[in-house]
Amino acid sequence: MAESKTETVVAESNRRVDPRYPPAAMPSITGMRLSPGEAVSLVNISASGVLVEGKTRFVPGTRVTVHFEGTIKPNQIKARVIRCQVSAIGSGGSLQYQSAIAFEGRMDLPVAESALPASAATAPHVEEPSPKKGKGAVAHPPPAPAPPRVYNRW
Repeated sequence: MAESKTETVVAESNRRVDPRYPPAAMPSITGMRLSPGEAVSLVNISASGVLVEGKTRFVPGTRVTVHFEGTIKPNQIKARVIRCQVSAIGSGGSLQYQSAIAFEGRMDLPVAESALPASAATAPHVEEPSPKKGKGAVAHPPPAPAPPRVYNRW
């Protein structure tokens, strides 16, 4: 009974709608900047938003334009900052911020499937030989379920 309540709380708190992709899955994006703002590094991206890291602190609710460098189309999209938090403190006290940004529209992402990690759900199933029956037989536990896909909550 307690397990189902915990699972329900986790499911309700994960409001992500679209799968997130790492920079390696997006070779068509060679750089990014925000306007207003400056160059930022891509942490992850989905069809509905992006997580970036940079030197600029943005106030949640700020409207920005995300400019993409590379061959991705469109090369810019209007967006809104959802959250911004310190992600690192450098030498001399310089701060790095991670900003979660929701696009005003959706983007079609040209994801490079070869850059994605192989998941257990898409890997071919290999049947293991059955354990010996009788005295001294070792029982193997069932395989662990595949980890859930990670989705954006924007």
